[in-house]
Amino acid sequence: MKRTMTLILVLSIICVAFAGCSLPGGTEKLRFKEVEGGVALYRYKGTSGKTLFVVPDEYEGRPVVEILDFALANAEYLTGISIGKNITAIGEWAFTNSSKLTQIKVHAENSAFTDMDGVLYTKDLTELVAYPNGKTPLVLDAGEKVKGGAEVVLPDSVKKIRNNAFYSCGNLYAIEFNNGLVEIGDKAFIKCGNLQNFTLPGTLRKIGVDAFSFCDSLTAVTIPASVTEIGDYAFFAMSSGVTEVIIQRENSDGMALGKDWLPKIKGKVAEKATVIYVP
Repeated sequence: MKRTMTLILVLSIICVAFAGCSLPGGTEKLRFKEVEGGVALYRYKGTSGKTLFVVPDEYEGRPVVEILDFALANAEYLTGISIGKNITAIGEWAFTNSSKLTQIKVHAENSAFTDMDGVLYTKDLTELVAYPNGKTPLVLDAGEKVKGGAEVVLPDSVKKIRNNAFYSCGNLYAIEFNNGLVEIGDKAFIKCGNLQNFTLPGTLRKIGVDAFSFCDSLTAVTIPASVTEIGDYAFFAMSSGVTEVIIQRENSDGMALGKDWLPKIKGKVAEKATVIYVP
């Protein structure tokens, strides 16, 4: 009995040191960190019996104002996340690799973020923050070949797709970019292996690092004249169906082109896609 009490006391001290966790017999395990204006959710670990997580408004009397990088990443059981009214900042890696996640909801009184059809945006709908990977399942034909999946139409108000927004979203099949979109962030669509060809708008200026890398279902890429920056590995792939990349300019003057941004051709991995300038 004495040893048991000692063990519980030690665990309690550890919990306090890490600003919150669950003792044996608990369910979810949470860790928080001190940040300006309150506390931030630092780590979450769930259980198979819990598929919805509600980010608390407060922890020990202090507002929960931030969700840090990786706090809810790799959450293997979660299908839904509900964000409280006090959250004003969310790390770009906060939700990555949570493959069963179908929706992200935001408290109506939150001043920084909102949701639309389960997708996370900034309150003014100018930035798409995160798309839940499991929102729409893939559709397969009789031969197990992918013939459909998630089809996303961006609101007209969106100007930026944030870093990692669709990170490794294998269910993403089609996306319609809006006129008015200015920036596609780093790793925004990395490893979206079933994403089909799309049209980039004439308002786009920046395509981030690894933005479309390893999107192996693409067969054509056209870059509008408005784009002035393409990041490292933006369209990189080891075995791509893209043999030509069309840039709607006379030449590359005024463009910043990153390292290895072109894909390697399927069956000819030593060769990169050819760039063709078409004014």
